[in-house]
Amino acid sequence: MKEIILNKSEKEQNELIANILQGYCDEIYTIYEKHHETAIDILNDGFLSSVIYDVLITSEMKKYSIKNDVSCISRRDLKETILYWHKEHIIELVSKNINQDENEDPVYWKLKMTVA
Repeated sequence: MKEIILNKSEKEQNELIANILQGYCDEIYTIYEKHHETAIDILNDGFLSSVIYDVLITSEMKKYSIKNDVSCISRRDLKETILYWHKEHIIELVSKNINQDENEDPVYWKLKMTVA
């Protein structure tokens, strides 16, 4: 199991990060179902992944802002944090999930978000 440790004082940002990372995994798996090589290329290409994260960040911040104040969240810092976790964990987890046996549970569900 991979563990991402998030800062306790940044509750709003933690929720956004978790949703964005999960959204990215879901997008890659959806693409993989019909276009295997494209999904792998996106996963391993920093620029293409960055574009998907831009869309997910915008979408999640828009949804989150309906009930919460997002003025204290820096999109640049949020993206920087997400890209860090992408490089540290998401590439490996998605690759393992794509290459697993049919009888195994999805690996990305084993990504644990911890608040410290």
